[in-house]
Amino acid sequence: MDDHSSTQRRDELAAALRAGRELGPEYDEALAASVVENVDSTIDEKVRRQVEVQLRKDRPKVGVPSNTVRLVLSLVTLGLSVPITAIVVTLGPPDVLPLVWLGMIAFYIVSVLGLRR
Repeated sequence: MDDHSSTQRRDELAAALRAGRELGPEYDEALAASVVENVDSTIDEKVRRQVEVQLRKDRPKVGVPSNTVRLVLSLVTLGLSVPITAIVVTLGPPDVLPLVWLGMIAFYIVSVLGLRR
């Protein structure tokens, strides 16, 4: 609550107490109810603000952490590299193997850079 609002509430309470003195004891209950309502609304406002602040702090992050995705991606790339290497060495010319590995490395790098966006 800002200083202006606090000052305004204090002035309202002082005015209500002055009015209660002028009106007499028959209005004490109405005055007490007014003061309680004013205090309740002030407390409700403060609690609401604190809850909002706490909810903003405690908001969970959505999604999978990028470190986990990177680890899974690197394991998949490594897992695919062994069979692809075996297939290229068995069926194709061996001088193609460095190109296949460069392609897998490029795939991994592009994928990891894409995660940062």
